[in-house]
Formats: sequence, C-alpha cells, structure tokens
Amino acid sequence: MDSNKRTFIALILILGVFLAFQYLSPKGKAPVQQKQEQPVVVNPETEPIAEHREALIPAHPQKDADLKNTVLQIPVIQSTLENADFRAVFSNQGACLVEYDLKGYKLPDGKGVQLIPENGRALTMDLTANGVPVDLSQYVFMVVEETGKSVTYQIKLGSGLIVKKRYAVLDKGPGLALNIYLENQAGVALGGRYHLFWDCGLNFTEKDKKIDENEYAAVSMLGKELVSDKAKKLAKPDIAEIEGDIIFGGVRTKYFLAAMVPVNKSAAAVKQGIDIDRISSRLSLKAEPSGYDSIAVYLGPIHHQMLSRVHPQLDRVADTGWKFLQPVSRGILWLLLFLHSFIPNYGVVIILFSIIIKLAFFPLSYKGMKSMKHMQQLQPKMKKIQEQYKNDPGKLNQETMALYKKHGVNPLGGCLPLLLQMPVFFALYSVLANTIELRQAPFAFWINDLAVKDPYYVLPALMGIAMFFQQKMTTVDPKQKFMIYMMPLFMVFIFSSLPAGLNLYWLVYNILSIGEQYIIHIRHKPIED
Repeated sequence: MDSNKRTFIALILILGVFLAFQYLSPKGKAPVQQKQEQPVVVNPETEPIAEHREALIPAHPQKDADLKNTVLQIPVIQSTLENADFRAVFSNQGACLVEYDLKGYKLPDGKGVQLIPENGRALTMDLTANGVPVDLSQYVFMVVEETGKSVTYQIKLGSGLIVKKRYAVLDKGPGLALNIYLENQAGVALGGRYHLFWDCGLNFTEKDKKIDENEYAAVSMLGKELVSDKAKKLAKPDIAEIEGDIIFGGVRTKYFLAAMVPVNKSAAAVKQGIDIDRISSRLSLKAEPSGYDSIAVYLGPIHHQMLSRVHPQLDRVADTGWKFLQPVSRGILWLLLFLHSFIPNYGVVIILFSIIIKLAFFPLSYKGMKSMKHMQQLQPKMKKIQEQYKNDPGKLNQETMALYKKHGVNPLGGCLPLLLQMPVFFALYSVLANTIELRQAPFAFWINDLAVKDPYYVLPALMGIAMFFQQKMTTVDPKQKFMIYMMPLFMVFIFSSLPAGLNLYWLVYNILSIGEQYIIHIRHKPIED
C-alpha cells in the first residue's frame, strides 16, 4: 500500500490545487528467521541428505561402511501432483515442495508462472525431540504411498518419533491439502511446538520488477488483524514472533500468494523474516503426540472468490484500497466483472463504465456547472461589493450571502460534483492497479495490459488535451486562465505513471464532460437582475 498511498497523496494535492483555483477563488538486510544447522538424533533408521552424511557417520570403519550403505538405500526422488489449476513437484528430501507451476497465468514472455524460486524448498519442518532440535529439512523421507491424488512421506527418528506428511490437491481452490502426523509411541519428550516454514519467498512475475517489489511482503492474520510486513521492515534484527490466534501466515507478491492456513486448529504463533532477498513466514503449531494437523496451503492468484473459498479471512489479503473505500471498490469490481461477462474486452468495459458513471452523475454535474456559470456572471457585482465593504468584513460577508441568496447561487455547487466523484476515482484506481482480473488485460493497438502504465504515454497525453479543452470552455476569469495550461500538464505528469485503464477512464470521462458542458452552455439562461 505504500506506493498506493504516495500516488493518492499526489493526486489529492493536484486535485486540491485544481479545486482551489477553479472553484474557491474569486471569480521495500539482516536475516530474521534463518534455520541453523542443528544436531539431530541419528541411528541407522535416519536418512540425512547427501551433504551432511559424512559428518554424521560414526568413526568406526566397519560399522561406518554398514551405516553408509543403509543411509544410501533411500535415494532422493521427486513426486508430482497435477490438476487443471497447477502442477506441483515434491522432493522426499525434507518432504517438501520444490516446484509449483500455476496454469492459466503467464509471464510477460509467454511462459507459465512458476511460484517457487530456483533451488527453493517450501513447507519444510523442524521440531524438538528429547530436548534436541531436529531440522527435518535435512532428512530424506520414505515415500510410503503415492497416487494420482496424493503423496505421503514418513521418517522415523532415532528417538522413535515418527513424522508423516501427506500432500493432496486442495478441493477449495488452487493449492495443497497438507496433513502432518506425529506418532510418539516411544514416549519421546516433544517440545511444545513444531514449525512449518515457507522460507523460499516467491518468484516475481511482472515485467517491471518494481511492481512486485513494492508489494512483496510476509502476511499473516492475528485474529481479525491483518499484518503485512515488507522487506524493509523485515530486514530489521528485532522482528519478534507474533503470539496468539493465528489464522494464517504466508508470502505475497503483487498478484500471487502462498498462504498456510491451519484448518482444524489455529497456529500458536507466526514469525516473519527475510534471508537475503527471500521473504519467509513460519507457523508454530502445538506439537501433539496423537492426531494430526490439517493445513490448507493456498498457492494461487490474489483473487477475491478463490481466497474466500479457502478461508473468509484470507480474502483480506486482496488489496481494495483504504478501508472506508472498500465497499465502493468491491462494487466497482462487481460491475466491471459483470460487464465483462458479455463484453470480452476490458478496455471496452472501462469505456462503458465511464459512460455509466457520467450518466449517474449528470444531474449533479449539471446543477454544479449551472452554479458555476451563475458565479461567473455575478463577478462584476461581487467586485462592487468587495470594493464598497473592503473595510467591513462582517458587512462584506452579509452582502455577499444576500447576493447569492437573491440569485439562488451556491458558491460550493461547482465543487460538489467533483468531490463526490473522487471516491469512485480512487476506488477505480485500486481495482485497476491491484485486481488479478485486469492483469495482462489488453485493449487495442499498443495497450496490451490495462493494469500497467501506457508505455508510450499516449493516453495520458490525450487525457491532458481533453482536459485543456474542457477547462477552456469553463474558465472566464483572467486570474484563473493559467490553470487552463498548467493543470493539464500537472495531470499528465501524474497520470503518466498510473495504469492505462485509469487513463482510459479519465480520457473518456473528460471527453464526455466536454459534451456535457456544451449541452449546459446551449441550455443556460443568464441570471436576471
């Protein structure tokens, strides 16, 4: 939201200048969570990964050779789960996720979206057994069951503790259903919690890397509070673990999310951090020697309906602007999606949306512009009053209000239509800039993505030209004429970095406003003395 806030503030300042002159004048690195190599409980039934094997083999030649043969009996292999939404690849080295191809979404070069970074390993675990930290990402698990719909891994530690991880396809959206079992028949003294990690970050997917960097964050839900920490904050060394009723934890980019959502119980804590350039999220769950933990792992687009199907609170990750604007943003998104259901081109949808908004605001705009015309005609009378009562502010205000009342003029009438349209404008910005449905949505000619800026700045330039003619039709006060030239230039500068879809909306809206002003001009009747 930081980039959004900066843009909003800039727009408010520019539009504030416009209002003031037009209407109110006389007329995102220190690692936080980095798993260290820990001592483990070792016997012939444990299988550490290749780079740690030699260090863990006892110093007895014959026994050493026997143990090495035992260790090498379990090779590192991969398993795959696939459906219409994704293709997931797992490794029994840590029983973790190593690849995740999200179908239906493309990179700018046309290749499919791969969410797991190169050499990344997600959904690893660690725990404590008999007081000894055990990093399970360092061990090769046995594949005890593999079908087209699930794969189950198991490892038995030297202490006798059995750990199972079963992955299946999530039935509520793109992602995985993960079940974790701790079987403690040997009476191992378990630590109070074990940890589930997403510590490989996510791949960036947008052509302009800054688009992803600005939104790259660790996200979690503590009760009803959404916590979103970006790289700059996570680089601080004093990031503490968050204790409480944790609904989910994960990592997001601009348009995609990896979230771990406990299903049968809440997590006890979450810790978020960054290691080099990879943001991480760690869930802490209560270690219980019987039963299992069920975790829904959402891996997909930040899409309102998909997120809410997995968990109602997960939908909070979707950025719809400032909280007080979210009802407007959701309403605009619903209308755009509805129009798109029978109009395949989102550019045409935005044009039609502009027409709908202009028609909806026309009665108010007509009244406001009529008030502006009357204010302009009253300027000579206003100057006389100001000159006559320049030394008596109280009388000046009294006579001015009497003049307004006599001719039925509201001095703020011209401001009101624009002010009421601002929530729509800002809400539309949030929708166009953050909604996955608009990602890579083409319009025509060179506009092949309405969610990013116009690469040739044609739409901002046309918008500025339309605004110039619109203001030229309404400005008659010589003191305000510089605004005819300056305000369009300011707006072109601001809009040049905003989504092409927003430029298209404002261009069409300004063109319609020119027509609207022409209608008001030919129907306008001068006020009577």
